[in-house]
Amino acid sequence: EFLELLSAEDVVYGLRLQKVEVPTAVRRGDPVWLNCTYDLESDDLYSVKWYKNNVEFYRYLPSDDPPGQKYDLLGVYVNLSQSKLGNVYLSSSDLNTEGTYRCEVSAEAPSFQTERAERELQVYGLVWFEFRA
Repeated sequence: EFLELLSAEDVVYGLRLQKVEVPTAVRRGDPVWLNCTYDLESDDLYSVKWYKNNVEFYRYLPSDDPPGQKYDLLGVYVNLSQSKLGNVYLSSSDLNTEGTYRCEVSAEAPSFQTERAERELQVYGLVWFEFRA
């Protein structure tokens, strides 16, 4: 039998999703930042994609021109000029903005590793009551 010992330099690490930031709640009308932080380690980036309720609304592919693309989805107001890589800026919000947001990061060949995480976003509106005596 042959046993090979690996040193720390021999171990290859891959893509790691470090943080997915989605506000827990926002006030109706307010803008929203969605942040997906990752470490590629020794990999190259293939894509970063964002989904709301399992429907894709934004993707960033470095190989595309332009690299950032948005897809129309009710309640998701992507501002492409402010969005880059894993950071997506929604210029406004309404009750349709509520949902489960997922970031999915994929590495290029040869690993093709994909990491994903999701967070819930709620939108609240202010309701005014007038009481008269």
